[in-house]
Amino acid sequence: MSTSGAAPITVGVDDSQHAALVFAAEEARIQGCAVRVVHGFIVPPSPPQAMSAAYGVDIEGSFRESGREVLADAVQYLTSRYGDVTVEQVLERGPASRVLIDASATSRLLVLGQDDATPWYSRLFRSRVSRDLTVDALCPVVVVPDTWSTRTPADGVTLLLDQRSSATGAVRFAFEHASRHDGTLHAVHVGDTGTREGPDMRTLVDSWCARYPDVQVATSVVPGAPDPSTVTSFARTGLLVLGRPREHLLPGLPDKSLARAVLEHAGCPVAVVPDDHDV
Repeated sequence: MSTSGAAPITVGVDDSQHAALVFAAEEARIQGCAVRVVHGFIVPPSPPQAMSAAYGVDIEGSFRESGREVLADAVQYLTSRYGDVTVEQVLERGPASRVLIDASATSRLLVLGQDDATPWYSRLFRSRVSRDLTVDALCPVVVVPDTWSTRTPADGVTLLLDQRSSATGAVRFAFEHASRHDGTLHAVHVGDTGTREGPDMRTLVDSWCARYPDVQVATSVVPGAPDPSTVTSFARTGLLVLGRPREHLLPGLPDKSLARAVLEHAGCPVAVVPDDHDV
């Protein structure tokens, strides 16, 4: 059941990204909102349209019908497992990035599934859709690997911060998520202990502790070149939270080697949060 007027959690679907659907539905159930399933389709340029006229085939109609089938499968999957969650569906003509960025304007969260063409963690580094959305979406974006499930053992929320990424929105989002899930928040600053960002990070995190006294917080500073034991220490986190990069950089993660190492080992959802997040 959803709360009337509450912004929905939007999940973009391209095929059978069941893990993303489950993540969205679980969060919608906890937050009391609807799940909005969105699919964008593209109609090829003039040659197929010319063929459509020549052979009497509705090319655009065929692509639209394929999109309807994708949405129908996703909705059926959700309603058969989450009967108490309101499910909406939106089919739009246009590139997936644009369709989902538009949808993000009225969403509290945007959830993406695995890109079948590349390993899931590479989606955040190389996928054009994810790259566009993590930089331009108007709400937090969560990328969910296909290997994730609600039965996956998890240890709270891990927040990664550094001087290149915005922090305020990510800290708020991490505390909110940890509080909703009765979890622990591991706040990790990536950088040298002698830099000013370490103390600033602790001050920022401490300022939120009073607002969320139910969240147990542990803070630490990790060198930019991590060893395997560092990665293992928070590789089983339930959610990895990153601030959106202040500049349009690729991949836009706090530390390239650390982030990639954690992502490859964690198998957990990853959230990229804009600095103005205030849901």
